[in-house]
Amino acid sequence: MSSFPILDVVVGLGFLYLLFALACTALNEVIASAFSRRAKVMRQGVEQLFGDAKLTDDLYRHPSIVSLSSPGRKALKGPSYISADRFAAALSDLLTGDRPLSDPQALKAGIDALPPAPKRQLTMLLDAAKGDPDAFRSRVAEWFSEGMDRVGGWYKRGVQRQTYAMAILVVLVLNLDSVQLINRLWADSGFRAAAVEQARARVQATGVAELPASGEPVLTGMASLTDSETRLLSSLRGWADDRSRLTADLVVKGDSLGVRSAWLAGAAVTHLPGWIVTILAIGLGAPFWFDLLNRFMNLRNAGRASDEPRSKV
Repeated sequence: MSSFPILDVVVGLGFLYLLFALACTALNEVIASAFSRRAKVMRQGVEQLFGDAKLTDDLYRHPSIVSLSSPGRKALKGPSYISADRFAAALSDLLTGDRPLSDPQALKAGIDALPPAPKRQLTMLLDAAKGDPDAFRSRVAEWFSEGMDRVGGWYKRGVQRQTYAMAILVVLVLNLDSVQLINRLWADSGFRAAAVEQARARVQATGVAELPASGEPVLTGMASLTDSETRLLSSLRGWADDRSRLTADLVVKGDSLGVRSAWLAGAAVTHLPGWIVTILAIGLGAPFWFDLLNRFMNLRNAGRASDEPRSKV
């Protein structure tokens, strides 16, 4: 048994937060994939760059962009990622038409034929490139990359809001009260030991590589839970104790709306602080908890008792 129960409680709690956050991350990926959210946000970003919907449509119909699309039920889904070089080459090809990409006159004529907003932006890039088509493509690639950095920020903020919304739903449905979790980890040495052991296994299996940041795709192996982790989560009490209290109240006081309302109000008041802590913890994201778990596992191993088995972590 560990000589550092407080540290084990911290490790176990951090591990549970990691699993909850991974579950929300996986749900985010499912929702993003089902609604093609990444592709839609990217298209909005490209349209904002151009300031013109028609030019965006024309670019998305270019063969090199269409080849990145995925089949949908009724039509192709736009790409969720376009490299800066491919974007620049496709735009230059669109502007020069049937003429070679290296033709500066064709490039300038194509830009001059654009609506005012994209014409002004691309003319500025062409002037900065001193009329050289190759330098122009490089400038366009840089411009696109900077724009996509902003788009990535939009997407991550949207994912963060969605994560908090899902965290609220999951916490309320499963009654993930941090106060209860801490009490369980402190009082139940078997549960605490299982959580620490599963935390060690997760760290070893994932390695030192960082988990994806919020808003970035998560690898299936990182988000999926092992059988042992699933059994650990299934052993959480959830609403079991509260339902027992409700059953007792219904037997003693009778089944009425007032009794049920009083039970619900009491449960909400009791669990609210723990719910808030859990929601905020899940909102920090899986990368945060994985990094913190790594640090605490290293601290625990460095200070373990001499009779504890050694770990590779």
